[in-house]
Amino acid sequence: MPPSVHPAAPARVLLVNLNRYDQPYPIYPLGLAYIDGALRAAGYETRLWDARTTAGTLEECVADFRPAFVGLSMRNIDSVQCHNPRSFVRELTDCCRRLRTLTAAPLILGGSAFSVFPRELLLLTGADYGIHGEGEGTLVDLLDNLRAGHPPGELPGLVYRGPRETVRSVPHRPDAISFRVNPAHDPQVLRAYVAQGSLPGVQTQRGCPLRCCYCTYPLIEGVRSRFRSGEEVAAEMERLAAQGVRYTFIVDSVFNTSADHVTEVCEALRRAKIDMQWECFLRPAGITREMLTLMREAGLRHVEFGSDSLSDPVLRSYGKSFSYADIEQASRLAYALGLNYSHFIIFGGPGETPETMEETLARARTLPRAIFFGTIGMRIYPGTPLWDQLAPEARGETPADYLVEPRFHVEPPLTVQGLYARLKQVQRAEHNWAVGDFPPIFRETMAKLRRRGVRGPMWEYIELQQRLSSA
Repeated sequence: MPPSVHPAAPARVLLVNLNRYDQPYPIYPLGLAYIDGALRAAGYETRLWDARTTAGTLEECVADFRPAFVGLSMRNIDSVQCHNPRSFVRELTDCCRRLRTLTAAPLILGGSAFSVFPRELLLLTGADYGIHGEGEGTLVDLLDNLRAGHPPGELPGLVYRGPRETVRSVPHRPDAISFRVNPAHDPQVLRAYVAQGSLPGVQTQRGCPLRCCYCTYPLIEGVRSRFRSGEEVAAEMERLAAQGVRYTFIVDSVFNTSADHVTEVCEALRRAKIDMQWECFLRPAGITREMLTLMREAGLRHVEFGSDSLSDPVLRSYGKSFSYADIEQASRLAYALGLNYSHFIIFGGPGETPETMEETLARARTLPRAIFFGTIGMRIYPGTPLWDQLAPEARGETPADYLVEPRFHVEPPLTVQGLYARLKQVQRAEHNWAVGDFPPIFRETMAKLRRRGVRGPMWEYIELQQRLSSA
């Protein structure tokens, strides 16, 4: 059973970010910043230990801070690269084992990766508690209960161990949670990430009503969009600008789930006249010249379209609610307005054939100045439509089997090796394609451009860099 905490214990919470994965650039721990903001607002003393940027070891931090609670965030299960998978689960389990030798403080897991495999990760790590979904409210309530000597309670999203290694999981209710917490940014951590090329995020909404067959966003955040007001978003960007941030990423699963929300946010940003440029994910449907023009006037400079395929039969199989005609129109509008834009393409998912793959590659050549990020296969996650379609449990497999060893679906007769070879062939001939991790030379170029004051993700330089490298 989880250890009890005396009510008089210091209200100190150590927050741990273990994510070191830096492709295409380091990811600023925005989720922990929201947790930090909620804890501070509730009167808790916090400290962030970040695996990438914090000076000193975790052991030194624990000894100095003497936390009453430790929260660990796991953003990614693995690198989601079918041809070269890299799991991050061991990093979490090793960290939990180390912490057990350093402190008696309860260990509490969270983050998007935990929310996909909550039961499995709780058992695997031996942590005391976990929070599935949004943690700001539940974590504060949990700590309040523990400090008062009370049982943890039936808190939304709470996961904890019971007798005989059973796991109790309280359903989370994301659609009933308002989204009002302001993140607390550790100035040193924020500056370090910006210096390394990271784009600190801003979240304008939570929840995703779309039904992409592979996606875990609806499981983590719910299926109903919950929006922040335009004024709240502008105020958050102003706070980041005051700390020296000049380029941010709107990290919503899809920024344009609501045209009214896009208009409200962009009009607020335009009125605020903040020295801030930004990037976002867009769904290539319902996009008009007027909408993109307003977004550009509000600071938009880079667009990442979650297109996934340029073949209509595959789009339908993937659960997309748009067509190639929508993708083409959105691309040409972005090009006409001088926006840098890219498309993420997943090859080998349900419905893919050699013919549909070649159709996507041929159509890609017609989209002006587009950058393409090609991935192979679909990572299989429990609770998604893809999981239901493949029905691995009917074969005696469990979600735990898909946690420790990353597993992907590649539609027969396609193979990982064949897809990778074809995409590398395309990349050598058409330099606007990126496949797998960015090469070191490109990252070196990005660092040089940052030192010259260039803002943003800079993936628009991929084509030039690859052309020069192949010359």
